[in-house]
Amino acid sequence: RTISCCMVNGSAASVHGNGQQVRSAELFPFPSVERVRRKPMNVAPSAHSRHILLVDDEDDCNFVTKLVLKKAGHTGRLTCFTSAEEAIDYLRQGQEAPDLMFVDINMPRVTGFEMLETCEAEGLLPNGYTSVVMFSSSNRPADHDKALSFRSVIGYVEKALTVESYERVSSDHDRLRAS
Repeated sequence: RTISCCMVNGSAASVHGNGQQVRSAELFPFPSVERVRRKPMNVAPSAHSRHILLVDDEDDCNFVTKLVLKKAGHTGRLTCFTSAEEAIDYLRQGQEAPDLMFVDINMPRVTGFEMLETCEAEGLLPNGYTSVVMFSSSNRPADHDKALSFRSVIGYVEKALTVESYERVSSDHDRLRAS
């Protein structure tokens, strides 16, 4: 048989041969044309390939964050640590500086705030290159204000990360980097 056309509709694909449908298959994931057109386009193309550093002691939260980043189209490097100490050691080794960091506030031993104090004091976050987003389940105004007092912090996101909140901080990062 010769295949004369392949029609795609939503998440189903129909293959036609010799004028009649010979096979229909479900493809996953295959977005419909409507969903592709409605996808927000406010994230710079470079946003999908940036290096993100995630520092959070909760494995469940890290798992959800990874899923959200994937759903947002992130295809770049993602480096995860479950403690601030590990992240500080990584940065001290002169590894590739991340473009964007999501740092939990409330972690055992060393908090996210203490981590940022160390990073800024030691010059571990290249000014104008690495943007930090404080990431916490806390909605206390004092935590929000303290987070924004750090020069490297561009935002504060309450857990759990959503595609919309990622796109917002990603756009903020791109704007700051361009200036």
